[in-house]
Amino acid sequence: MVRWLCLTTLVLVAFSIPACKGDAKSQLVGKWEATLTQKRSGNETKVLWEFLPDGTFTAAPLGDPGTIVDKDKYQISADGQTLTFRSQLIDHVPCIINVSTMTGETPESLVKFKKL
Repeated sequence: MVRWLCLTTLVLVAFSIPACKGDAKSQLVGKWEATLTQKRSGNETKVLWEFLPDGTFTAAPLGDPGTIVDKDKYQISADGQTLTFRSQLIDHVPCIINVSTMTGETPESLVKFKKL
């Protein structure tokens, strides 16, 4: 009986860990509006980002979503709290995920995302 209980517990834990990781990704997948602010000049640019389930993203001008200006891969940290990606628009930037918002900072720019 004890062995059966231990085996059942192990199986449940094994299935729950990937499910928890999937939650962070499922919250991220979709379209996000990003405001990129250059620290030096204060100029802002708005970009439409789409994070896809296959671990890639696309970025397009907010007014013209048909024109893709960037496409690459993204990673979510093991705890599901940080998104990391490399983009042509901004250097390697880790962003803190907070349900429907994300923020990140590089030496040159500040990026703020809001989920659409």
